Amino acid sequence: MPVTNERVWWRRVGPWVGIGTSPVAMMTGGGIAETNHGWRLVAAAALGICALAALAAAQGVLGTRRHARFAAVAADSLGPVGSRVVAAPVLAAMMIGWFGFNTALAGAALGQLVHVPTRVGVVIFAAVMLGVAWYGLDVLSHAALLAGCATVVLAAGGLHLALADHTGPLLAQDRPTGSLAIITAVGIIVGYGAAFSLRTPDFTHDLAGPRDVGLCALFGLALPLLAFVIVGAVLQTTTGTWNLVQVLERVGSPAIGYGFMALGFTGSVLSNLHSGAVAFEELMPRRSHRDGLMVTGALGTALALIDYSDRMIPFLTAMALAAPCLIAVLWMDERRRRRASTPVRMSALLGWGAGGAVGAALAFAARPWALPAGLVVAAVVGALSDRASGPK
Repeated sequence: MPVTNERVWWRRVGPWVGIGTSPVAMMTGGGIAETNHGWRLVAAAALGICALAALAAAQGVLGTRRHARFAAVAADSLGPVGSRVVAAPVLAAMMIGWFGFNTALAGAALGQLVHVPTRVGVVIFAAVMLGVAWYGLDVLSHAALLAGCATVVLAAGGLHLALADHTGPLLAQDRPTGSLAIITAVGIIVGYGAAFSLRTPDFTHDLAGPRDVGLCALFGLALPLLAFVIVGAVLQTTTGTWNLVQVLERVGSPAIGYGFMALGFTGSVLSNLHSGAVAFEELMPRRSHRDGLMVTGALGTALALIDYSDRMIPFLTAMALAAPCLIAVLWMDERRRRRASTPVRMSALLGWGAGGAVGAALAFAARPWALPAGLVVAAVVGALSDRASGPK
């Protein structure tokens, strides 16, 4: 349905900020600091973040051009049935998994902060997030933006306390470990936000134009993420761990760390809820968005409560690299001005499936080019399948 009330970029920047200021971004910085030092680390971070922001913005532009959320954008290429029976379940599973993973960590921190058992903290956090999302995308985006700003303040204060007695360089200056260290780091950073990049149309479908998408990508994702990746690298180099909570516990200020963790996951969890609900709307057309919120929240909270988060990491990693390969198929169709004319467009599904399989396989083999390879394979297989099957 055409959008009648277009939004300016700052009204939809919250979910982007939630990804840029997540504690997992700090963990990513700590991870790449183990094999990249000095200017190489900064270069790897900048290259990876530019690539991720470009991928997320490109997908977001599709939502703006078509005034459609991810489900409708996918249906243009996969066909309405292909989108409903393949893309929607994949996205729903991703969002439930990420909601459970993020809520388990945030709820544990909230429990420590307010002195209640971990599972009680999880339930409280999940209920608050569901309450915010219940009031719609405007309220959700504003809440995510406020939480992101508060997370930045807490991170800055925590970093000051953590480094109060530190002397010497903030980043190691010796050579990196291995000739592929920078490429690996770029792949890790892109992989961190790849799942979000697939669903950016959910947050750009009612923006005024591509310029607004670019501003969201720059100020909501790229700049905050660069800062948090560098902070994580600095903590790893100077303290031996990226985990700000652990460092602040050592210096006697754990409350700041717990607040940082609880607020830091807010934007990510809210975007998980919204996109999960959109996916369930596609799966169950007769159900409302709020019904989708309830299903996503209930199943994700159940995962968080049974402490399944550690065992979800391989699944979430594979999905984060396999699912975004659909972006290549969507953009190939956009450039060729091709739309599905059948309920299921097999060439697009074959392209996505081949790219996703290659991306996931290379990810499990710890290859740094997993996502780029998956994107290329998806585009090539989709194009070749189109030629073989003729006009659609």
